[in-house]
Amino acid sequence: MNIQIQDDQQLNPPPVGVIGDGTSGVAPSAPVSTGLKTLAEVPKKISKRILNLIPEDTAKRYQMAPFDREQNMLRVAMVDPHNIEALNALRFIAEREGVQTDLYVVSATGLQDIFAQYSTAEKAVEEAMKSLQNDGQDIPGFEIRDEAADEEKVQRVIQDAPIAKLVEVVVKHAVDGRASDIHIEPVEKEYRVRFRVDGILHSSLVLPREVGKAVVSRIKILSNLKIDEKRKPQDGRFQIIDSGNAIDFRVSTLPVVDGEKVVMRILDKESKPIDFESLGLWGRNLEILQAHIKDPYGIILISGPTGSGKSTTLYAFLSVLNQEERNIITLEDPVEYFIEGVNQSQIKPEIGYSFASGLRSILRQDPNVIMVGEIRDTETAELAVHASLTGHLILSTVHTNDSIGSIPRLVDMGVEPFLLASSLRVVAAQRLARRICEQCKVKVEMPHSIVEMVKAELANVPVEEAAKYKVDLTKEPEFVEGKGCEICGGSGYRGRLAIYEALEIDRRIQELISEKKDCEPDIRKEAERRKMITIRQDGLLKVLRGMTTVAEIERLTENKKATIGGDMDDDRG
Repeated sequence: MNIQIQDDQQLNPPPVGVIGDGTSGVAPSAPVSTGLKTLAEVPKKISKRILNLIPEDTAKRYQMAPFDREQNMLRVAMVDPHNIEALNALRFIAEREGVQTDLYVVSATGLQDIFAQYSTAEKAVEEAMKSLQNDGQDIPGFEIRDEAADEEKVQRVIQDAPIAKLVEVVVKHAVDGRASDIHIEPVEKEYRVRFRVDGILHSSLVLPREVGKAVVSRIKILSNLKIDEKRKPQDGRFQIIDSGNAIDFRVSTLPVVDGEKVVMRILDKESKPIDFESLGLWGRNLEILQAHIKDPYGIILISGPTGSGKSTTLYAFLSVLNQEERNIITLEDPVEYFIEGVNQSQIKPEIGYSFASGLRSILRQDPNVIMVGEIRDTETAELAVHASLTGHLILSTVHTNDSIGSIPRLVDMGVEPFLLASSLRVVAAQRLARRICEQCKVKVEMPHSIVEMVKAELANVPVEEAAKYKVDLTKEPEFVEGKGCEICGGSGYRGRLAIYEALEIDRRIQELISEKKDCEPDIRKEAERRKMITIRQDGLLKVLRGMTTVAEIERLTENKKATIGGDMDDDRG
C-alpha cells in the first residue's frame, strides 16, 4: 500500500533499558534535566514536527509525549517521571535528535489530550483500505452501476467509519495547519492531497486510488452533491465544528482525465476582520482609501486574482462603516465572515439569484452602503454604476492584474466611459506576500545587483512617504529573511501580508477616462507624474521594513520599473 506523509520523520522505538551507547541503566551524562515541573494545561495545538520527534507508538508505550520545543530544548510530558524504561527511551531519542529534554509531570487525562493530536493519517488510510477490501471488493474502482444492490453497497462503503475518519483527519490537518484550501486530485494510480498554506501548495498525503475515490465520494455526500455525476463540475458546501468554532468548506469538483479533482476552500466564519494597518495598508494608499470610504456615494474597487485577500480588505472597510445610522447590505458568494449589524446575503445562481438580480432587489431595501462580491458581467457593472450615481456607496472587486487595468476592463464590459468617470472614486490592487517568521528572522547580505535593483525601484518614492512605512531611504538598505524553525515549519515564513496600490480618481483622471476609450497609457503617465506608490514599490518598502523578502515581491509582481502598476502575474498570492 502506497502511503506517504510529507515531513513526517519516523523513529524506531529504542530497546527497553538501553541507552544510546548500548549500555544498560541510567547514564550520568544523559541530557535530561533534573528539575521537575507540572504541566497544568495541555497546549491545544502542538506542531506535528514536535510530536513526531517521539513516534506515537513509542509515546504510548512509555506514557510520554513532547509538547514544546525552544531551540535545542525539548519539553516532554510524562505521567511517571521516575519510569527508568521511559527515561532510557527518552535519552536515546534526545541523543539521536541532538536535543536536551525538560520533563513535566502531566495527568493521564492530559497525556491523552496530547496523544489525540498525533497524526493519524496513516492509520486512517490503513483502516480505510481494510474496509474497502472487506466491503467493496466486488465493486472494481467503485464505479456506480445500475444494480440497486451495488448502489447500496457503494453507499455503505463511502459512509463507513474508516472513510469518514480519513476525511475528518484530512480536514483537521488542514485547519490545524492554517491551510486556506485543500486539493484532492488523481495522479496516475494514486490520489494526491495538497494544502495551500500562506499561498503556497504543499503535498501532505498520497492515497491509494481506491481510497481516493471513496474519499471524493464521501466529500460529495457531505456537500449534498450527486455522487453518480462525474461528467460535469459541481459546487457545494458543508460545515464542521472545531473546538466550538464553526468552519465552512466551499467544495468544487472538476472532471479530469484520471477521475475527479476536489478543491475545498476553508472559510472560518468566526474570524474577525482586522484593522487596516494589520492588513498592510499604509502610507498614501491608506490615506486615499480611508478618505473615500467615507464618501456618501461612488464606487470603490479592489482588484486582484482569486485568493489575494480582496474580500478581507472589503470586510475591514465594512467594519469601519458599520454604524447604526447606515443600512449596509452585502451580496456575497459565499458569505465568508459574519459581521454583526450588517445584512449579508449569499447569492444562489442555481435558482436565479445572481449578483445582478440581487443588486436589483437590494436597491429597493433603502441601503446606504452596498458590497457586491464581484463585478463579473455587464449587467452587474451597469447596475453598480447607476446605483453609485443615485446616492449609494458601492464596494466591490474585479479580476484584473493591477488597479489601472480595471478601468478598461469595465469599459469592455459595456459601461459608458462618462458614467464610469463620474462614479469611480478609488481603484486599488492587492496581492498577499508571505510574512517573515518573527521567531527566526535574521539579517542577510544581498547580492549587489539586488540592492541596486531595490534602490532603482524606490528612486522616485518621496522620502516623506517612505517615512510613513518607517523606512529611511537615505540609508543603505538592510534585508532580513527567516532561517526556518519549528514555528514556521522550516519555511522561514509564517502568515501573510498584503501589498497594495491605490489609484485615486481625481478630476484629471476623470477627463482621461471620458475623452477616449484607450485611456490606459495616459492614465499610467498621469499616475507616474503624481508619483503613485505602485504595488511593487509598496512591497519593496515592506521588504526594507523587515516584513517580507525580495523573493516574495519578485514572485508576485513583474519587474517593470518604467510601468506604473505593472502587469502582475496572475498568481494566487
